[in-house]
Amino acid sequence: MREKGCVIDWKRKGTTVRVRNAKKIMILGAVTCLLTGCGNAIPELTEEEASLIATYAADVVLESSKEGGSRLMDTEKEKARLEELSAKIEQLKKDKASQEEESTQETGQPSYSTASGVQRVENIADFIGLEAFQVNYEGYEIVKSYAADREAEWEPTFDASAGKNLLVLKFNATNMTDAPAVLDVLNKDTMFSIRGDNGINNMSYVTMLLNDFSSAQDEIGAGESRQYVLITQIDETITEVGSLSLHMKKGDESADALLQ
Repeated sequence: MREKGCVIDWKRKGTTVRVRNAKKIMILGAVTCLLTGCGNAIPELTEEEASLIATYAADVVLESSKEGGSRLMDTEKEKARLEELSAKIEQLKKDKASQEEESTQETGQPSYSTASGVQRVENIADFIGLEAFQVNYEGYEIVKSYAADREAEWEPTFDASAGKNLLVLKFNATNMTDAPAVLDVLNKDTMFSIRGDNGINNMSYVTMLLNDFSSAQDEIGAGESRQYVLITQIDETITEVGSLSLHMKKGDESADALLQ
């Protein structure tokens, strides 16, 4: 099975995979791909910018249609309008690049948040809505292939595509109550993006790994902890990461959590 250019292999183990969640995971993966272009940052455009880009894209599609479709107004005025839209798109790109460069010069770190109204949070669990839990970042590793238990049989593995490495972020979820509780991230409809130095700014993958945090739905005992991961791909030339943050988007809300 292939997942966004990465290969998932299955080894043997006497464990049942959460089949009842498979459809939800696959649908979530497809939606993530459609919304983000397989690995780009979560879109943070104003309504005006989104409308502008949508209109421009529609015009380009109509212009290149094999059936020669048009707006029935193929005039110099329409041509000028398309050129103006194209110029505005290019200006948006230049403005964004300029803002990021200014932020880097002032702080020494790249600007990860480009949209207004983005919260800065310390408690990941609170933003997602995991009332009974505390979620702590426990570090990262850069690997070519990842499995939750490399020694176990029937354990799914996630492999990087050619020229890429996997950036694996590790989190501990702890049940802070005195009774068993279900860690249900899957039904919170939260999307995660991993950002850092070296130009890292990618969506986390939705995988079939049993410890994938984005699709977690597990009962955890009182006071107990379980480790989960979020994974994205980075260029294989990157061997170490200095700064990292986790961008989360749930409905109309967005938040950034500084990891390191």
